Amino acid sequence: MHFGLFCLSTQRERNKASGEVYRETIEHVLAAERAGIEIAWFAEHHFSNYCLCPSPLMMSAHVAARTSRIKLGPGVIVAPLYEPIRMAEDIGMVDQLSEGRLVLGFGTGYQEYEFHKFGRDVKQARGKLFETLDFIDTYLKRDVVSFQGPELNFPATTFSVRPRQTAIPIYLAGMATDPEAQLRALERGYTPFFTTGWNTVETVRKSREALEATYSQVGGDPRTMPFAIQRYVFVTDDKKAALRAADGARYVRRIAMAMRGKYGELDGAFLKEMPAADEPSLEDIAARLPIGDPDTVAERLAADIEAVNPTHISMFMGIPGVPQSETLKSIERFGSEVMPRLARRFGDLSRLGGGSWPISKAA
Repeated sequence: MHFGLFCLSTQRERNKASGEVYRETIEHVLAAERAGIEIAWFAEHHFSNYCLCPSPLMMSAHVAARTSRIKLGPGVIVAPLYEPIRMAEDIGMVDQLSEGRLVLGFGTGYQEYEFHKFGRDVKQARGKLFETLDFIDTYLKRDVVSFQGPELNFPATTFSVRPRQTAIPIYLAGMATDPEAQLRALERGYTPFFTTGWNTVETVRKSREALEATYSQVGGDPRTMPFAIQRYVFVTDDKKAALRAADGARYVRRIAMAMRGKYGELDGAFLKEMPAADEPSLEDIAARLPIGDPDTVAERLAADIEAVNPTHISMFMGIPGVPQSETLKSIERFGSEVMPRLARRFGDLSRLGGGSWPISKAA
């Protein structure tokens, strides 16, 4: 099992310029690399302050020049919004620029508002995702690429830019009960990837159980099934700071649900914050999440590890509304204080998890 840093790059404050949001995100990644975190993930969204990163592959390429060890990748590429051939070339280029540190996350996307702006139908997202995955799989495995799909027809072509890695780790977002999606995951070694929000450990366990049923249905073994989750994580000894982090988590949930539920209201590119259905209190959110002092964070992450046996935990640590100095300190303390506590409890963390970590080799 390994830890990652999830970067949503939310613009909560209207007076904070997009360039400042990007600079803070880059500082988060630099701190994560120093802390020994394995991956930095960059979200993709469009046309709102929910996320200011419309191109996670571009962000990965930029941050590759500022880092040396941490893996980098989109978390996730909203595949239906892309032209797959150009995407493949970008993947090859970013993997070369990062010297083989690229990882890939793919998903259908869900915000209909974004799809409409691209002239795409969110109802067709599943099929678009599958065709994109099939094409990228062909691109990664063959020197001469040809492809015939429902919409994409590509003649035999030798790409001038190829990835440095012979196999790039791929994560697939959601789709726990979709047999076709999980068959691809099983056959190609994808890691299923799930956002947990402020859910309890018991709810996260139910997500794993749903995936296990589908994984078994397509011939997989749940005992060796890879499984990645995302958690809000914030390390602080200050109870007021912990509640600020919980408030940031609530803010993200509120505007995400407003877009998903199609009731979101925009003022320009800013989403109006409205309470989500059945949301818990700030105190309950803070109590559910790995937020607090190092002992508390380690204990709650240990509960996740023991309950769902993840191969990867992506940590949402750049929580909107939290001062940058506190975020950087939280990331530093996670590496220096939380990870050692988990190592003392579990031993070698890389040996944990139902499946094996995808090992990539430089060409």
